[in-house]
Amino acid sequence: MGELMKYSAVATKIRAMDSRLLTHSDFEKLAAMESVPQAVAYLKKIPAYGALFKGYDETELHRGQIEKLLVGTLYYDFSKIYRFCDKDQKKILKLYFSKFEIAIIKRAFRRVFNHGDRTAEEKELRGMIQRYTDVPLDRLAEAETVPEILEALKGTDYYKVLEKLDHAENMGLFDYEMTLDLYYFSTIWKQNSKLTKGKTQVLLTRSLGSQIDLLNMMWIYRTKKYYQMPEASTYALLIPVTYKLHDSDIRAMVSAADNRALEEAIQKTYYGRRFLKLDSQELETVYDRFLRKIYTEEKRANPYSLAVITGYLYDKEQELDRLTTVLEGVRYGLPAAETMKYVERSKAES
Repeated sequence: MGELMKYSAVATKIRAMDSRLLTHSDFEKLAAMESVPQAVAYLKKIPAYGALFKGYDETELHRGQIEKLLVGTLYYDFSKIYRFCDKDQKKILKLYFSKFEIAIIKRAFRRVFNHGDRTAEEKELRGMIQRYTDVPLDRLAEAETVPEILEALKGTDYYKVLEKLDHAENMGLFDYEMTLDLYYFSTIWKQNSKLTKGKTQVLLTRSLGSQIDLLNMMWIYRTKKYYQMPEASTYALLIPVTYKLHDSDIRAMVSAADNRALEEAIQKTYYGRRFLKLDSQELETVYDRFLRKIYTEEKRANPYSLAVITGYLYDKEQELDRLTTVLEGVRYGLPAAETMKYVERSKAES
């Protein structure tokens, strides 16, 4: 009864938001549009997108602005959910928001390393989400060099983590993004045991633990395929957390002499046994599919719990990925049927 009462209001709110997610028919109509402005005009009529797009002329929006506004709808939904939460739920949601903080900081680094890429949150969006973060978003949006990013982050935990890289040589975008990922997963794993208990802790442990395991497996595969790193360097890139993986699984994969040995090591893991014929090249597909399975199962089994919140936010992120795919198809003039194949593929894999 406690969980039911605690999550009743927010669950009702999310059911209403769930009903406003895009339908298959919406994606088909968008894929058939003759231009991106026409597709944006369609989105403006949908409540979930109209709230942020209504103040813009679709014929004047460029690609970067559209992408920022799409991400903004996720922040907008987060804000609506946050307002319906009690004090304890808000603590957990603020922890969840660190995922968005990391994404924002990563975009700042991409602007620096990918010269000419000016992607940053719109000013209105920064104002909307600043209340959830200590990161000074306006200053970060103006940063044009790594030192300026670090200066903007002073006083935050991210500064302490990233400042160490500033003293190393030849640091690139990969190094900063990997450092942020390692920090995020290590921190949220520790905070989960401190801030949550009971069913909420079990739910977060399952979703986070599975995500960390599969990410570590993917990173081992990529370091072997693309970078041929020494074993010590590979270990340094891994999140120092295991859930269903054993330390022996990690050692076997990292020390695999060739691709065949890696495949054999993967087959012996919990995930290799669960997904028949799982090989290294399928890891990314399995990662998306397994997370989708977890969020869907938890939301159905625990409709009055944290799962209803995390499940909705996951669904929204997946919707934005598919929507981006559709808009790219329209931009490049792909036939609607071909664009929808990509959409269906991404949906099946997630």
